[in-house]
Amino acid sequence: MAEEKKKGSWLVPIIVAVAVAFVVRSFFIAPYVVEGASMEPSLYDSDRILVNKTATWLGEFERGDVIIIEGENNRHYVKRVIGLPGETLEMEDGELFVDGELIEEPYLDDLYEYNETIDEVTLPDGEFYVMGDNRGNSLDSRNGLGLIDEEFIVGRSTVVFFPFTNVQLTN
Repeated sequence: MAEEKKKGSWLVPIIVAVAVAFVVRSFFIAPYVVEGASMEPSLYDSDRILVNKTATWLGEFERGDVIIIEGENNRHYVKRVIGLPGETLEMEDGELFVDGELIEEPYLDDLYEYNETIDEVTLPDGEFYVMGDNRGNSLDSRNGLGLIDEEFIVGRSTVVFFPFTNVQLTN
């Protein structure tokens, strides 16, 4: 009888570990892979990032946050929050204005010759305006994704964990 207990004694910890991992990945934090060049020079193609999913429950998104968006066909996009619900934004010669105030975008310092103009847009409740950091090579709110409803935001990126040469905080 003691032998039977020894044989099955490893089963309970494995089941508990798998259950905890499932809960953590489903509701708290999960890894994602950056696909494409739309977030360069901040994030690069094939970077592995950890995403904090609790931000979606708490509604804690701020301008400048790097977020994961769930698109059609279970496709995910990594973009930066540019405009928050209720704000009015526009861009003149590559400079972002929110509610008439110039917004500094330090993550664009390496971007040169960017001079796009975006007509004034006021964001409805629950809608976000997002853009990639590589403004000339990004599918985002300007050209295909449109405004992003909060329900399609998976979470906020926290850190690049691989490759090791690019380990960094993302927000």
